[in-house]
Amino acid sequence: MRDPIARCETTAHAEGLAAGLTQALAAARDGVSPPGRVAALPAGRVPPGAAVVRNRLAEREGIGCFVWPGRETERPHHLRPVRQAERIDHDGESGGATAEFAVLLGAVRLGATRRLLEHAVGHLSGRTAGGEPTIRKQLVLGTVADVMTGVEAARHALLTGAGVPEAVADTHERLTELDWETTKLLGASGYLADGPARAAHVSRLLADCWVAAPGGTP
Repeated sequence: MRDPIARCETTAHAEGLAAGLTQALAAARDGVSPPGRVAALPAGRVPPGAAVVRNRLAEREGIGCFVWPGRETERPHHLRPVRQAERIDHDGESGGATAEFAVLLGAVRLGATRRLLEHAVGHLSGRTAGGEPTIRKQLVLGTVADVMTGVEAARHALLTGAGVPEAVADTHERLTELDWETTKLLGASGYLADGPARAAHVSRLLADCWVAAPGGTP
């Protein structure tokens, strides 16, 4: 699975979340389905007639959210208790495929995190504080170094813990934290809907849709 993971990361890093998600879907086994009620796919792959769940940030990233066919009458997962069997194997044999897809999605998010960090570094390199580039400030350098270290740790976790759903879910949580730390480097621009940090919010949305959190809900 090492090669598909690398391709998903590389694609998302170079082209963004929607392209990375497309790559992950191409590499996934048949039978992938979300552990909850709502799925997120590249906008062009949302099934015709599906009950669309509008999300402006996701739409701007080329991602569409919708209620998974056949689950229209289910209560949203945040309103009902979810047993382990429901979370990991909602549709019988699809559970294994969905668990594997969570790994591929982790690689997509990893590439998007790298993409966001590079933008933040470029942004700070063009700004000055106290007569020197902001990127040279010790606190900023420390944050960048911490995120880079976290990226390497997340990649290692995906490669070595792919068969352990709990480890994969933990890695997704860590990626969300890294995205937040990176977004803060952008200052006020990190809160703009049209800014690059939008991808961080949509990245978390993808994980919310596709990754079952051990001991809780997707």
